[in-house]
Amino acid sequence: MTPDKMVDFQAFSNSPQDNKLLDLLPFPVLLITEDASFVWLNHAAETFFDSSRTMLVGSELTLFFASDSPIFSLIDRSRSSGRSVSDSSVSFYSPKFGARRGDVNLVPIMGAKGTVSELIITIHEQTSFRQFEDMNQFKGAALSMSKMTALLSHEIKNPLAGIKGAAQLLQMELPEQSHELSEMIVTEADRITSLLNRIDTFSVDAPLSLENLNIHEVLDHTLRVTSASFGRHLVIERQYDPSLPFLDADRELLVQCFLNLFKNASEATAKGGRLKIRTSYNLARYMAQSATKRLVHLPLQIEVEDNGSGISDEVVSHIFEPFISTKTQGSGLGLAMVASIISDHGGAISLKQVPAGSCFVINLPLSDMAQKHQFLPEIDADQAQIETGDGND
Repeated sequence: MTPDKMVDFQAFSNSPQDNKLLDLLPFPVLLITEDASFVWLNHAAETFFDSSRTMLVGSELTLFFASDSPIFSLIDRSRSSGRSVSDSSVSFYSPKFGARRGDVNLVPIMGAKGTVSELIITIHEQTSFRQFEDMNQFKGAALSMSKMTALLSHEIKNPLAGIKGAAQLLQMELPEQSHELSEMIVTEADRITSLLNRIDTFSVDAPLSLENLNIHEVLDHTLRVTSASFGRHLVIERQYDPSLPFLDADRELLVQCFLNLFKNASEATAKGGRLKIRTSYNLARYMAQSATKRLVHLPLQIEVEDNGSGISDEVVSHIFEPFISTKTQGSGLGLAMVASIISDHGGAISLKQVPAGSCFVINLPLSDMAQKHQFLPEIDADQAQIETGDGND
């Protein structure tokens, strides 16, 4: 950038007229020094950081973001290259304002010596509507995968049943000392059949067996199974909202869904690890139907949080896709099955960023009877950002 084309943002930000213009912008705009200290910010940024301009100017970004936050790598890239950088769907966490996700843009301001002296940062935060819209895009890919896996499962099961039957017949004719090999064939055939049965869960043609359920009864049953088997080492904490209405759901599928989530938490934690289950009624949760652009209300919220090893950044964006696993010998079907079950119930699941471990947030619709007794306005997708707010918990 040549001197005659350099932006004098310091002068711009000190102009009362220009301040008013920037303060009218609905998204955060902030000016920082090269060492990431606040110089100026607009009203939207004050709201974002939940603090006043007077309190923020002169303080460092490290007070709000962890040192390994992606925001700092973007700052380093822009500062070292002297060019604008941007990234979409950046997740960041702060103890001051919780978990957020948004699109970040940085523009370097060049000083008189040709080096970066300040940076402009804009943050376009994603609303809950957009996050659920992203889930809908994944859902389409998952449905295509489900058809392929169901067909593949069917084609494999037929010859597999023949192999198992032949091994059992051979076992009857073989001497006892040779039974070990035939039993191995039968055992492995059963194992593969079990895996294929799990894949069959993705079949979109399987009807749900709906009944009017209390979600807390389903959770308590699944937690009893967990405590009596793979989760003996877990310290379980329940935070239930007793006023939650019933929902229409397939009980067996929901039990399978929560068993998968609890088993993941068990495998990610050591002895004395914590598993926290929270339920609440969330007025702001909606999901857009891609075909009609209508918004479906998903107020019944269940959070499953553990303090285990967490999920690596490399797989976070693909965590609900089939055959993606963070475990050495994992099949990669557990969370994909969970997402499929929740999707079949008209709900949504997301991964919430927490300081340690992982937290899955499930949102489900109410039963037909409960929906008739709630007085919420119908809104369409174009109104979603206004009606649902900023989507933060």
